Amino acid sequence: MSVNSSLASLFTEQAVRHNVVTDIAITAEVITISLEPKVAAQYGRSDCQQPVSVQLHDSEIIQVQGLGVQGRAVRYLVKTMRVAYTNDQGKFVTFSVPLPGIRTDLLVTDEVVEQALYMIVDRNLSLSVTAEMLHDLYQVHTSSSALERWKTSQAARLPSIGRIIQRLNEKKG
Repeated sequence: MSVNSSLASLFTEQAVRHNVVTDIAITAEVITISLEPKVAAQYGRSDCQQPVSVQLHDSEIIQVQGLGVQGRAVRYLVKTMRVAYTNDQGKFVTFSVPLPGIRTDLLVTDEVVEQALYMIVDRNLSLSVTAEMLHDLYQVHTSSSALERWKTSQAARLPSIGRIIQRLNEKKG
């Protein structure tokens, strides 16, 4: 059994299931998993009529927190990749290869954000209690102010109350 398939059965986070696992290291305190995005042979881009082939432009390694397991912290060493192509107008363009399950802007996995929002919104826990519980249960280090930013960011993506009412009225008619 390959490392990737055995990890996919152990870890439920999308980060492991949808990216390439290149290495794993386990200590008494931390499970460290190295990930790379899956790079497609070609990408459809809005500034090109045909899918384009890309080449690596640059990359860097970032550390991302995942939900800990069995009393150990899970840390992902994620290789972020920028790839380049020349568009139909002859312009050199770069973009980041998507990393499913990873919030590169927050340095956590999607599941960490989901768990935090569950505690804050569904369970109505305070930000400080949520930060403490994330640390105690999953070895995720965060602050109340970071949790507030996550909550605000997610809330901004939701439709307004007026839009919700409008949608409900549309369904009635």
